[in-house]
This record gives sequence, C-alpha cells and structure tokens, in this order.
Amino acid sequence: MATTAVSPVEETLRHLHEDASIRTRSAADLERLRRRAGGALADAARDFLWQKDPTASARLGITPSQRNSFVLLAALLFVAAIIGPLQKLIALNLGVTLFYLFQAGLRSAVLSLSLAQPRRLTLPPPPIAPEERLPPFTILCPVYDEAESLPHLVGSLLLLDYPRERLDIKIILEADDRATIAAARTHCRAPMFDLVLVPPSAPRTKPKALNHALWTAKGDYIVIYDAEDRPAPDQLTLAARTFAALPDHIACLQCRLNYYNRDTTILTRLFALEYALLFDMTLPGLAALSAPVPLGGTSNILRTDILMAVGGWDPFNVTEDADLGLRLHRAGYETRLLNSTTLEEATDETGAWLRQRTRWMKGFMQTWLVHSRRAPRTGRFGHFLTVHGVVGGTVLAALINPVAWAIYGAWILGVDGIARLFPTPLNVLALTAFLGGNLLHLYMMMIAPLRRRWHDLVPYAVLSPLYWILQSVAAYRALWQLIRRPSYWEKTKHGRGLSPEETLRWHSTLRQ
Repeated sequence: MATTAVSPVEETLRHLHEDASIRTRSAADLERLRRRAGGALADAARDFLWQKDPTASARLGITPSQRNSFVLLAALLFVAAIIGPLQKLIALNLGVTLFYLFQAGLRSAVLSLSLAQPRRLTLPPPPIAPEERLPPFTILCPVYDEAESLPHLVGSLLLLDYPRERLDIKIILEADDRATIAAARTHCRAPMFDLVLVPPSAPRTKPKALNHALWTAKGDYIVIYDAEDRPAPDQLTLAARTFAALPDHIACLQCRLNYYNRDTTILTRLFALEYALLFDMTLPGLAALSAPVPLGGTSNILRTDILMAVGGWDPFNVTEDADLGLRLHRAGYETRLLNSTTLEEATDETGAWLRQRTRWMKGFMQTWLVHSRRAPRTGRFGHFLTVHGVVGGTVLAALINPVAWAIYGAWILGVDGIARLFPTPLNVLALTAFLGGNLLHLYMMMIAPLRRRWHDLVPYAVLSPLYWILQSVAAYRALWQLIRRPSYWEKTKHGRGLSPEETLRWHSTLRQ
C-alpha cells in the first residue's frame, strides 16, 4: 500500500477505535463515541481508503492511461479490419483461442491441487483452550430492508458457541430504514448487540456501511455475516483456535459458503454447483498456488488491525470482498480457507439472479481495473493468475462467449466461409480450446458436489451452458452499469431464512 501522512480524519478515528476497543463497555458508550466523532466517521466511511491510496480505490474509475490504452486498442483493431480483415480476424480468433487455453490450464492446475491435497488449507483444531483465553470477536451484520429476516439472523447468531461476553455484534442499519430498525430494537436487546445507524449518503453500498462500523469494533477479529447467513455454531471457536496456530502474516480465514435451498429450482441447483466449485476447489487451489484469494462477500474472518492497516473496505467497489482479498495479498498478507461452512439463501428467481450477478460482474470489472493499474512488488505470478485469470478472465469469458460459441458452432457445422478463420494449425488449437475447455469445466462442476456427497446435483451440471448464457447477459448489463452507474448497488431481496432450529438441523447433516 502507498504510505501517506496521517490525515486529521485518520488521527481522530485512531483515537476513536482505541476508545471503543479499550474503554467502552456498553452500546450507549459506543453511541456517544460515534456522536462525538461526528462528520469524521461519515467521512472516513467514504474516504479512508481513498486518503491512504487513491489508486487502490474504484472511486478513481478508469485512469487516463487505461482509457488511452483502450482507445489505442480499439483504433488498432479498426485500422486492422480495414487493411487486412481476414488476417486480422484470424489473429483475433487466435487470441480468443489462447485465452480459452489459458483458462483451461488454470482450471487444470486448480483441479490438480484440489484433488491431490483436498485438505491442504485446513488446519486441525489445536487443543481446546479455556474460554477466558478466546479473543474478542466483532461480528458485522449489514442489513437493509431485512425486517422479515432479521429475527432468524439474530437467532442464528445466538447459536454461536462462543462466550457471549467476548462478542461484539454490530447490526448495521441505514438510518432511513425504519422497518428494519424497529425489528432490530425488538430483537437485539442482549448486551452484546450494538445498533449502528449509517446516515444516508453516497455511495449507498455495503462496504461503506461496514466501514462506518469498523472504527468502533472492539474485537481482535472481525467477521461479516449477511442477513441470510447461517454460520456453523462452532465457526468462531474454530477460527480463533486456527488463528492461534497460524503465523501473523495470515490475515484472513475464508469460510466455505453454500446454499440450504439448493433443491428449490434448477437455478438454485446450478448456483449450488457453482459455489461448490468456487469454495471447495477454486479458492483452495488459488491459495495453494500462493495466489491472492478473492474473498466471498461473507464469512471472511479478518485480523482487525490488519484490516485497518490496508484501508478497510472500498465503498466504491460493489464486490468489496474480492478487492479486499487482492489488497491483502498486495500488502504481503495471505488468506486461508477454513473448514467451516456458512449456509446462505440462493436467489431462486431469474430476474433477481440477474440483478445480483450484474452487481458481481460489475464489481469484478472494477476490481480488475483497480488491480491492473500496477503490479505488486512481490508475488507477481500469483497476482497475474487471480487478477487476469480469475477476476478479469471471468468477465472476459462472459462477454466473448456468445460470439465465440456462435463462430465455433458455425465452423463445426460447416457453415460456408467460416473455415477460413480456422487455418491449420489454428483449427486444432481452437477445437482443443472449445471442446476441451468446456468439457473440463463441466467435469469440474460434476465432481465439486461429490465432496459434500451431494450426488443428486451431479446430473444438473450438464445444464451449465444455460447458466453461462445467463452470466453473459449479466456481464453486458454490468458493462452498461459500469459506464452509467458504477457504484449503484442492486439489492438482493431475501426471504425469512432458516430458523435457529432449522439451522442446527442443516449443519448436523452437512459434510464439510
């Protein structure tokens, strides 16, 4: 991270955090501290990362050098199409083919590492420590328009097998969300709960809300749970003991995520397959490659001091989780996967899924733009794999897939003229990339659920191409939003979620 002189805002907030961590004992004390901080807290929620390092924030958008590069590339493609269209189309086809081969190679490496050492990144729990030695934890729960789901979220948090006097649970609410505030005041009366009201201001994003609560966090560690999350009851205890056995440069433990309502529709089944592949294979494989891990949006457990040292969350990035994982790696820290699962609610309606996926794709575009600005001093190979292979590669594949599939399909079917784009030996490479790459991805989707013995999901993997088409639709929506509304947050509406009793029953049957 770039280093700058400490600003007055940062100095005020450092004192605020020290007061919150050491001297306060009640929610009333914390509220007085927040009022005392006044505008400094609101400014920091928006500007803290920006003041530390403007180039690390999506607020900057596309830099002049990036814009010039895109314009130059577009101009070269236009001129090339006029001067020698066939040769340039062949060269473009070669570029797409090499990209697909790179993606297939990255998947193969991840698959090999995941299968060869399936528990490489999971440490055995250390000997049980006395309760009084367990560190304090801050739980951040950003909720907006979640009055219906909040009671069951609170019930699930109370299931956590962790000393309550060492829990600092912050329910983060938008100050104008009256229904959810009323529900929180009704259900969050235990001493460990602290209601944090975020004043309405731009950008209205989850990371800005998280930053607003960060400076009054009392825990040595911070974990994020969304309204629909149902963490395993022993998750925090396992995390505390695992951190105690890890070196200090391990800044984050990412829990595994998946869905309790996976059997609702075909869409939820495909969503569950995707998450099984991501959290049980891809992310562990990236960590084994010493590459940065793009965090999931929830159940990432962070060392509080390191989180503040790297600037908290970027309020202008709508996938603040992925961005934070890359920033931690750039600062010299690493992430490990914790063998504990948090259950979530999958969106089961196509329109809601598209809105959610549009936000994720847009955030990946923002993250790629930010982390393409400069390479880190160390770990450049891993940085390249994640930034360009996973983050940028996910977006690029979704954007070019419809066109590439149409051309490849027309070539395989023998449509007149298309074969001219596939001279020897490009035709062999293209066939390998198109068929081999897609079959490999399908194979990985099929074996991912087997680790959890979800055999009933395996046949649905053959429907993955339909899922990929939806991803392409979301990617083009995201590209449009990136230009028009870069920090716009499309809210995902959730149902009531699992009750505490249902949560216990699900976790008792879950295979990690």
